[in-house]
Amino acid sequence: MSSIRNGPSTIFYETYGDTGDPVALIHGSLVDKRSWGAILAPLGTNLQVLAYDRRGYGESTGPSRIHSVRDDAQDLAELLEATGLYPAHLVAHSYAGAVALRLATDRPELVRSMALHEPPLIGLLAQEADGAAEVQRWKHRIEDLRRDVRSGEKERATREVVNTFSSREGAWDRLPLEARQLALRYIGLWAEEFADPEAVEPDPAALKEVCIPVLLTMGENSPSLVRRMAEILAARLSNGTLQSIPGAGHMPHVTSPDRYLGILTTFLLERNVPTV
Repeated sequence: MSSIRNGPSTIFYETYGDTGDPVALIHGSLVDKRSWGAILAPLGTNLQVLAYDRRGYGESTGPSRIHSVRDDAQDLAELLEATGLYPAHLVAHSYAGAVALRLATDRPELVRSMALHEPPLIGLLAQEADGAAEVQRWKHRIEDLRRDVRSGEKERATREVVNTFSSREGAWDRLPLEARQLALRYIGLWAEEFADPEAVEPDPAALKEVCIPVLLTMGENSPSLVRRMAEILAARLSNGTLQSIPGAGHMPHVTSPDRYLGILTTFLLERNVPTV
């Protein structure tokens, strides 16, 4: 495992493969870079894959993020530049989709394409019929969960977050003990991330600036609200396409890695620049 220093932060990463385009994997909340384990080796066959722990996750360290989405995007920019792995295809899960979109608008020279799975951008619903009320309900729910975290009710908050994005009831109780312990370890970082309005409501002007190819994926079994957010984002992007993953939910790289990998590699390799 390698690391870089970015001011007071230390970001740990691993690389796989040495040919083809660079691909950066950005993990979501409540997990770390190990969540990509099932797809790393196959992706590294034809691509240069970078998997890293975001600040505060896994081995990576650093101060609390003031503006989580932009700070995470800056950390990734520093990592790509330090390793020379750019312009990169960004593959992002959940919250990390907001990070990828931010980097694509702040530092477009570093990004070749994006593949985003179910970014929870609830603010996209605001312009839909009854959408504004749904957005407010979601924001109040997030604040209630953040309050639980601050008051020490971490397991209750973590259970609620996990169950919200699950395709079936009782998801938290079905998780292996190690996964539950990891989620509990990171719930404070989730609370930090979702204090940032940009985590749920992207800048409309910034979305208009994204012209690179973007693959939006959603699980066939994901909650309808989560799927709707992916549909709206795909429609808002000038070069976005949407694909549903059969039999999958919010974490297809963990629960349906073969199906997810097939869709992802098709998208990436169509845009791969062969090494001369």
